[in-house]
Amino acid sequence: MGGLTGLRALAVLAVLGYHLVPGAVPGGFIGVDVFFVVSGFIVTHLLLRERERTGRIAFGAFWLRRARRILPALAAMIGVCVPLALAVDPRLLGDLRRQLIGAATFSSNWLAIAADGDYFHSDRPDLFTNLWSLAVEEQFYLLGPVVLVLGLAVLRARRRAIVIAALVLAAASAVAMAVLSGSPTRAYFGTDTHAFGLLLGVALAVALGVAPLPGASGRRAVPRVLVAVAALGVLVALTALLPGSSPLGARGGLLLASLAAAALVWAAATTPALGRVIDVAPLAWLGARSYAIYLWHWPLLLILGATPVGADPVLRAILTAVLSVAAAALSFVLIETPLRSVRAPGAAVRLPGRRLVPPVAVLSALVLCSGAIAVARDDTSAAEAMVARGLAALRSASSAPSSTITAPPEPTASPTAVPATATPSAPPPVLGTDITAIGDSVMLASAPELQTALPGIAIDAKVSRSMWAAADILTQLANSGALRPIVVLGLATNGEVGADQLGRVLGIIGPDRTLVLVNAHARRGWIPGANATLTAVADATANVVVADWDSAITPYPQDLADDGIHPQPPGGDIYAATVVAAIQQARVEVAEVQAAQARAAAEAAQKAERLATQEPRDRSPRP
Repeated sequence: MGGLTGLRALAVLAVLGYHLVPGAVPGGFIGVDVFFVVSGFIVTHLLLRERERTGRIAFGAFWLRRARRILPALAAMIGVCVPLALAVDPRLLGDLRRQLIGAATFSSNWLAIAADGDYFHSDRPDLFTNLWSLAVEEQFYLLGPVVLVLGLAVLRARRRAIVIAALVLAAASAVAMAVLSGSPTRAYFGTDTHAFGLLLGVALAVALGVAPLPGASGRRAVPRVLVAVAALGVLVALTALLPGSSPLGARGGLLLASLAAAALVWAAATTPALGRVIDVAPLAWLGARSYAIYLWHWPLLLILGATPVGADPVLRAILTAVLSVAAAALSFVLIETPLRSVRAPGAAVRLPGRRLVPPVAVLSALVLCSGAIAVARDDTSAAEAMVARGLAALRSASSAPSSTITAPPEPTASPTAVPATATPSAPPPVLGTDITAIGDSVMLASAPELQTALPGIAIDAKVSRSMWAAADILTQLANSGALRPIVVLGLATNGEVGADQLGRVLGIIGPDRTLVLVNAHARRGWIPGANATLTAVADATANVVVADWDSAITPYPQDLADDGIHPQPPGGDIYAATVVAAIQQARVEVAEVQAAQARAAAEAAQKAERLATQEPRDRSPRP
């Protein structure tokens, strides 16, 4: 059947475009769904052909062929990329043990779903994230033959019934993805929710059967060519227009891509001339190596991003593409092709010849090296370690004797005693015992430095907290009398900030307290809007200032943990200094306002005194 290799090339090009130049190819992720349809079709066709030829399906031989096809290239990629990432930036190896276990057990997708609930995982992309789709296919390879045999037995090999059953399961999978679209990782990575492409390929293979397909030619080929053109047009449109961040993909977009891919496979498989066009030499070459290209491109993209090359996105994209194709070509020649040549004639498996010893030895050494690195590494990320350090500091502070909070002394002199020419005196030093700080994991990671800079500060910080929690926490503190004169809120990292939320906060703390709003620094879409809202409220409110953490830490990315969000100790010093500076700024502003009020009061008092001491005018009429 022609066209299938070329389709794989088009699919991997779409995925490369999506990851390397996402702005130009926003919907390139549908290439994975094209892979699924082609894989489901090819595997089912091979199994049906084997059953037609031998009367049975040899599960062991099938799985051995799949292992020879998949495992050598996978081992080579992991064996090279793990030491390379360790040398370039060890932070790339977060959760390495989980990833290697997922690769070895073909469960990467489910382990990634389990890790999605980890707050620290969301900002640290896995080095082998792309193995999720390989896991879905491998699970299909393991279960597909068994389910197909059971289906043939139960439905007595009636093709129409099997096709209908496959389509019903595909529809159920697509509906499940749409229902779970609110949890993107679960919807996209789940085998059950993303099996519709594979099932459409199964239905198509069963519908076409294993008899030699009549090749349409001449006028009979025109309708099929038109179907192919329309299907390709749909795929191109989705690649160019479907945003990866949109729920439309899970709510029908990926199903549409899979249906278009199935139509294109049908047209190419039943129209030899069309198949030859799609399998044009460059595409055929890429398609034969598409699996390895897909394996290599993602880890190389991350590794290059951690080098000086990463500063130039165009150069990074070009180098990733070139190195991925080169690595795939070497893998194809030196590893995949030699190991695929191992045959199993009859029941006996022929042992590898001498020419296979070098690649097998190299693969074994690389895998052992990667495994040793995984065992030796501590998978706790730097961000998690900083937050754990902050929690320990808070526990230590809570176990120490609490400080007594005293109200500032009332002024003893009357405003009239302040000269009209008075200038604001320097504000008193910032006392930690005057401060209530409420924050998220960024404040939590900075807690030791805040405690050092502001002894006695009361910190209530929690992972994944957003501004939505502020009003309830402040209300409880105010009702219990524990809310101090200065309130610091660092809650802009984990969600949008609304003016209505800040309005509730201001209503709780009142005009006599100072509110310090710490803005956020993170690669998250809502951060610019949240920071702008904080600034706007501070500009419009007398007792509110912004602690500009974003500007303060931007020149020092090395002082942040691996996620680029949570500060390490030097970053914590910057965080604390930013908060102290904002409080001092607020004190100066308050002192200036008080001095201006005092001057105005003194002037008014002096004027009143002059008027009171003046003699009354003689108001009698003149002669």
